[in-house]
Amino acid sequence: MGPLYKFGFFGHFSSLMVALVLGFWFGFLLERAGFGNPKKLTNMFYFKDFAVLKVMFTTVVVAMLGLLYFSLFGWIDFSKVYILPTFLWPHIVGGLLLGIGFIMGGYCPTTSIVATVSGKLDGLVFIFGMMFGVFAFAEIFTAITGYYNSGAMGVVRLPQILHLPSGVIAFLVCLIAIGAFWAGEKAEKKFQDFEPEGAPTKRFKVTGAIILVILGLVLMIANPDKAMTKDQEKVAPVEKSVIEAPKATETPAAVEKVPEVIIGDDEGC
Repeated sequence: MGPLYKFGFFGHFSSLMVALVLGFWFGFLLERAGFGNPKKLTNMFYFKDFAVLKVMFTTVVVAMLGLLYFSLFGWIDFSKVYILPTFLWPHIVGGLLLGIGFIMGGYCPTTSIVATVSGKLDGLVFIFGMMFGVFAFAEIFTAITGYYNSGAMGVVRLPQILHLPSGVIAFLVCLIAIGAFWAGEKAEKKFQDFEPEGAPTKRFKVTGAIILVILGLVLMIANPDKAMTKDQEKVAPVEKSVIEAPKATETPAAVEKVPEVIIGDDEGC
């Protein structure tokens, strides 16, 4: 919705309404999938239920394939997709803290809200904990600013780090997803002490795996990096633009200090 709002396809009120509808269905589907229940979420760490892994990994794969295919078809300009910069050490520590909180509390930020709205008090306690954490972080931020900016790598993607084309990375991620789903199924059969409801059939799983492999292979052969390169060539280089101060020949009274204005890169949406 972000690009549509940015380019005027949505007004402010319309964007809020669309966000409201999307938010409602997102929360509704999370609750219906059982993600408002902390036991279902923590069961992954006991190798009993890998629903969280399956849902999140599926989301990653769908987003990856969608972006690369849209770029390949010319439906999206990948150079205008905003990617958060990487700060290696803070991201690692933040991920560990989130994982520990997930195990101890049984929720992540989104699922805690779903649980609270559905009437679970432990979800409300989790939300208060997040609010306290945000407040504490704001209070100590000046003391940890150096660490906060440590490990700065800028905007990086796996193709840059591994020196492989995006299509090859996509194919490998599809294979890793299939392997993770298979390993999760094996672990569930060994450690699960309950009968899962609505489990997909073996035929459905095999069909999904074949589709993933085909989609990944097509990207590997087509090489969407070519389309991305063309998009980047269309974008004019952003130059540093400075407002010039008055000339030194003018009287001191007429000379005002003009701040330097730098036009940075478009952060997209």
